[in-house]
Amino acid sequence: MSAKGDVLIIDDDPDLCVALRIALQADGFAVRCASHGSLGLQMMREKKPDLVFLDIIMRMPTEGVWVSEEIAADPELQGTPVVIFTSIVDSRYAGHFPTDRPLHAHMFLDKPVSLDKILKIANRFAAQPSSPGSPPSPGSPPSPPS
Repeated sequence: MSAKGDVLIIDDDPDLCVALRIALQADGFAVRCASHGSLGLQMMREKKPDLVFLDIIMRMPTEGVWVSEEIAADPELQGTPVVIFTSIVDSRYAGHFPTDRPLHAHMFLDKPVSLDKILKIANRFAAQPSSPGSPPSPGSPPSPPS
């Protein structure tokens, strides 16, 4: 049986990656994890995922912003749904978060995020369609989860 879709999690928290991997795999998704942005981009170029969950604060305070910009600039990766989930808003790094340029993401979530919400988002963006309908286009602004 094939997976519903391929999800890549780019986050430096190994416990979070394990928890999300277990939940997403139980729901039928193939899941890969990358502990930092460069590794995540390498993994994306090896096999483009259907969805990326991307943290902002990793080795650098705004590493995830850089990753989202790289995804948007790469013709092979453009259009990959990116869901940013981060705790930067309530961190000492909040002032580092760029407010002078658009964020290349389909959705922005503050951590902590419930597993139920993660599963709903994965099913919305990454599940292989069995009926008409598709996720928002890459140029669409981030939208709140349903």
